[in-house]
Amino acid sequence: MIELRGNLFEKRKGMTTIELQLDEHTLELARRAAEARHLTLEALMQEIVRLLANSETEDPIVGMFAEEPELLDQVLESATSARERDPLRLPDEQVAA
Repeated sequence: MIELRGNLFEKRKGMTTIELQLDEHTLELARRAAEARHLTLEALMQEIVRLLANSETEDPIVGMFAEEPELLDQVLESATSARERDPLRLPDEQVAA
């Protein structure tokens, strides 16, 4: 386990210092994600918490469309039409034929 302490999470006005333990692999993933987004680890953690807290649904697929309700409507309409046109199961009388 890696313990992040001291300078990494500096105490600032309105901020609380926390201690976080991560395994080496998770820490490396976090560092890469932060670097790719030009963020500090602290800012990355804040963004992750905001994203998780603001998700309107527990369904990750539907959650991806949270800011695109019209697109979600189109996707659902297309899926419904396809299901009506191409049913997944044939009625029993069609299977026996």
